[in-house]
Amino acid sequence: MTAIRTLLNQDPHWSVYALGDLDPRRQQYCEWHARGSSVALLYREFDVPILWAAGDPDVLAAVPDIDSCYLQIPEAFLAPVARRFTVEWNRLMHRMSLDAAHFVPHDGAAAAEPLDESHEHEIRELYADGVATHEEPDFFWRSQLGDGTFFGVRRAGRLVAAGGTHLYSADESVGAIGNVYTRRSHRGQGHASAVTTAIARRLIERGIHTIALNVKSENQAAIRVYQRLGFRFHARFWEGRARGR
Repeated sequence: MTAIRTLLNQDPHWSVYALGDLDPRRQQYCEWHARGSSVALLYREFDVPILWAAGDPDVLAAVPDIDSCYLQIPEAFLAPVARRFTVEWNRLMHRMSLDAAHFVPHDGAAAAEPLDESHEHEIRELYADGVATHEEPDFFWRSQLGDGTFFGVRRAGRLVAAGGTHLYSADESVGAIGNVYTRRSHRGQGHASAVTTAIARRLIERGIHTIALNVKSENQAAIRVYQRLGFRFHARFWEGRARGR
């Protein structure tokens, strides 16, 4: 794994998820393909694997045929992927990164309380609020609550905002913030800022060097929240799903 780790650390903020997959808890799901200074990963923990890549699109030639996959690929990879797969849907995303020196905590972060496995039902009920508008967080799993990186805000005893990390690895010193959601009836009150501040602060306190998140390119409200906290644009990429031909 040393050679793969070296390749990934050429751009750790783009590679944050792939670096986290080097964690012993996730190594068994990884299928790595490298060519020169380029690397591709098929991550097979879920029913549909995730295809991630970095470097030159030629590395895709090393990836075996697959029936379908989720995509997380650089902008330049979309055309080569489309020549090999049928892209069923895709959307442009921003990867944003946070340096501890640029972190600007939100004043209301004290209102965010830690969440763990005992709060799973409440969190799922909160995320279900976004189903009707297709805003519910993707890739939330109970196992993520064991990392101690989830926080929430309550009003009148009810969870109205929550978030944590999609992926966390102390060994690789990476944290990918995700699953941040505010109930539609409680937006515009700084809850997302409070939750994200609490998550970022926890990661920084643990000495995590690489902190990043994904946000849809059209979600300007969320982008403004993250920018006020000190996050900066790192890269644009395509997220989507493709099937083999």
